[in-house]
Amino acid sequence: MLRQRRTPAASPRGGQITLSPPSIPARARACPGDDSMAQIAILDGLAVPSPHHFHRWASELSALGFTSMRTGALSTRQALQAEQAGLHCVQELALLDMPFPGAQPPLSHRTRRMRTRDLEPAAAVDLAAFGTRWSLDASMLAEVRTATPMHRARVVRGAGSLPVHGFLISGRAGRAGYIQRLAVHPDAQRRGIGSALLVDALVWLRRARTQQVFVNTHVENEAALLLYRAHGFRELPERLRVYEGAIAP
Repeated sequence: MLRQRRTPAASPRGGQITLSPPSIPARARACPGDDSMAQIAILDGLAVPSPHHFHRWASELSALGFTSMRTGALSTRQALQAEQAGLHCVQELALLDMPFPGAQPPLSHRTRRMRTRDLEPAAAVDLAAFGTRWSLDASMLAEVRTATPMHRARVVRGAGSLPVHGFLISGRAGRAGYIQRLAVHPDAQRRGIGSALLVDALVWLRRARTQQVFVNTHVENEAALLLYRAHGFRELPERLRVYEGAIAP
């Protein structure tokens, strides 16, 4: 008799699963386009889970029917623990910062607030820009908007079958700012939309007297690297890494 794999359990909050132990707060959800893989988010960016934590999470996720898991972007110390737990690196990210948001040029495109009805069109932009493996769906974009105590989410409107040309979600925690997600539809790229969205976010962060702004992007994403450098970001020596691994049944 074939054993039917259980469907991953969905929590009341849009598919989020709270992982234990609470000493390292983390949650998981199914990856877009692959409900057999769990995407893990470590909620405290300074926390360093041990290999035991990764093994425990794998056990919990296996019981829910997942067969593999993927981490978020991990710092060097976190990445070392993931490797010791048997996970392998699948993506390397450049980390950039801006010590203090400087004066920015005028906006080349008008932006407006991202509303709830914009989440699905924004997710379509994200999918077109990053592909199935790395895209975020609408519910995940909603989570990104609330990942920091304060956030600003803006879109550049499109028309017809492409109601949103691009979007950017930025956040603030204390005096630190974050460019959390920026995507422009391939059909609307090279028109200054990404630059306009970035300028909007940096002006907001400057008004809040943010002392340092961070962003990360794939090490081979030359277009994004050029954009951030053009607006005053500098690349840091540290790299962030994303890990994946199979989950034993």
